[in-house]
Amino acid sequence: MFLMGEAWTTVQVLYDVTDPVRPRLLCKIANTSAHLFTGDTFEYLKPVSATETDVMLHALGSGNESHAGKFPFYVTTGSWLADQTVMAYTMPQAPDNANFPAGGTQVWLYAQRRTALLYTYRTGIGDCICRFGLPPPVLAVSPDGQYVVAGWIAGKGSEPLALYRVSDRARVTSFDPSVTGAFWDRTGHRLFLVSFAPTAAQSWTPETGVSGLTGAAAWSYLAGMSPNGGQVAYTAYVDPNNAIDPHIYAYDLKAGSTRLLVDQLRTQVLFVKDGWVWSLDERPCLPADQCPGATTPTGRVYAMDLSTGAEREITWGFGDDPHGQAGIYGWGVFAPGEFWPAT
Repeated sequence: MFLMGEAWTTVQVLYDVTDPVRPRLLCKIANTSAHLFTGDTFEYLKPVSATETDVMLHALGSGNESHAGKFPFYVTTGSWLADQTVMAYTMPQAPDNANFPAGGTQVWLYAQRRTALLYTYRTGIGDCICRFGLPPPVLAVSPDGQYVVAGWIAGKGSEPLALYRVSDRARVTSFDPSVTGAFWDRTGHRLFLVSFAPTAAQSWTPETGVSGLTGAAAWSYLAGMSPNGGQVAYTAYVDPNNAIDPHIYAYDLKAGSTRLLVDQLRTQVLFVKDGWVWSLDERPCLPADQCPGATTPTGRVYAMDLSTGAEREITWGFGDDPHGQAGIYGWGVFAPGEFWPAT
């Protein structure tokens, strides 16, 4: 199974990708956070009161649901561990002229069976009339439960992404203001950092701090890892300083090498299973399109077998096309989701 879309997209969609060229839509998950738990089950958050949010386990085969645990607060979206010992979530901060002129975001941490406000960051004032818009908010607990990273680079007044230690809730570091995105490795506490182009991707660990990645370029847009943690797929412009020619790439973490996947206009590449990626076909914008950028999706989605480099256009069943699942968000749902098992 493959879960497409992050919590910030509002809608996530779940596919059976046994055959990645002929996927089958299983369900749509809206207004909550979800992740796959086993091969045929997923968990999601179901708030039931101001002081309780249930964690529900849904079995796809039978359609049955069971209560898998609970958190002692109301929450619809967040980042949590499979054993439910650590969770981070956010709440809006009302604007005030002194500290939060455009409002802010409170980051709350649940750990050691205690819930407390971790910190609050300002909302930036900005917009991007461009193909991919502003970077999404960042909120993620490390797989080992030791750290949480949070923040949002949304324009003028934005604060740098911040990293906190879970054990004592102490701020470990604030990253360079150019870092717009961050996501964790599959295990442990290695954090990958994505910056404004043309800055190459970097990583952080408590042992080494921030360091470069051999052979890495700028992971400009919607970077996501393969299920086995061996590769990162991302979208970038051929010339990072000229947003007219988007292509898709894969970075091999072990080999320290970057590979252009296809010499065609493609965007929003994402792993759907080990060895297979999907991406959107693009075409140049016409004057009548009024599209935010130099290219726009054609509506075709391609699947690529990375072992051969062969591409095939995906054949969708009636109503299964992801473009129709996202409502007003359009192709915004076409983003990496938590499609790997949480255990």
